[in-house]
Amino acid sequence: MGVSPFAMNVSGSTDRVFYSGGLNGGGWSMSLCPTSGNCTGAPLPFGFGTDYTQVTLTDGSMRAYFIQPTAGAKSIATASVTYNAAGVPQLGQTSNLGFTSSPEQKAWGVPDSVVLPDGRVRLYWVIIPTEQVTASTNGPTRTQFTCLAKVIGKKRVEVIAKGATLTTKDKKALKKCKIPQSLLTNSPTSQSGEAIVSATSTDASGTQFVLDSGYRFTGGYVDSDVIQATDGNWIALVSTGPGTPPQPLYAATSKDGLTWSVDKNALTPTTVNSLDPSAVPIGSNSWRVYYSVSPAADPFNNHKVVVGTLTRK
Repeated sequence: MGVSPFAMNVSGSTDRVFYSGGLNGGGWSMSLCPTSGNCTGAPLPFGFGTDYTQVTLTDGSMRAYFIQPTAGAKSIATASVTYNAAGVPQLGQTSNLGFTSSPEQKAWGVPDSVVLPDGRVRLYWVIIPTEQVTASTNGPTRTQFTCLAKVIGKKRVEVIAKGATLTTKDKKALKKCKIPQSLLTNSPTSQSGEAIVSATSTDASGTQFVLDSGYRFTGGYVDSDVIQATDGNWIALVSTGPGTPPQPLYAATSKDGLTWSVDKNALTPTTVNSLDPSAVPIGSNSWRVYYSVSPAADPFNNHKVVVGTLTRK
């Protein structure tokens, strides 16, 4: 049971999988998972944050990135990581990268790390754009509400506020009244306006980062996992937000890791919510993918980690 798995291969037949016990806590855990199944728990020292991700740098050393609580909010931290003879990870000195959420951004985080072709490191993570945070905190102004009610009616406004899917007419009305779509739909169960941003390290040490301009993904795509980062041929897996269940996994491609195109054909069935993918290469154009699932009608509870095989034809 758990969310946010991060998987790495230990040997040809065994993966090491980090995961969180649940969306509302439950502790950070690690298991060893043979390809035959039957994962077994493994020791994990105190001090690991949540949403763990790890890369091997060009010098052969390993570096971890994870989320830490910061005065009621969250921030991205990093540390070197080594494994002893028994396979138990040990973190070096932890430092904060300076990327911190506001308390209102509950969906913020789930970082993914990847080494670029030139040896630098890029981090991707989920945010709620500033206009959404403002919307969820302040709500529409009286003038905006009056305008919207005049265009589509007060009853329709109330239906939208409860999470109804926006129609073309609704979207035109919001635009006419200068209201961000998230202003009436940004409830804890509706995060369709989430976006993914990135930052790139200044050198191959992966310790100092500069935020990349713009968004990598918009329209509610979340939980990115870059599974291939080669010049002109990048591949990633993404999910959609829990506000519009069921959540499928999708494949995305890019030439530079900054501008992405998402294939609209879902990789997973609509009978469950699928989120937080983490892929392990197992051959040319094939990956073993660990991800979390939850019941289709209940995206926030009863998560468990499953595994499947992805093939690029």
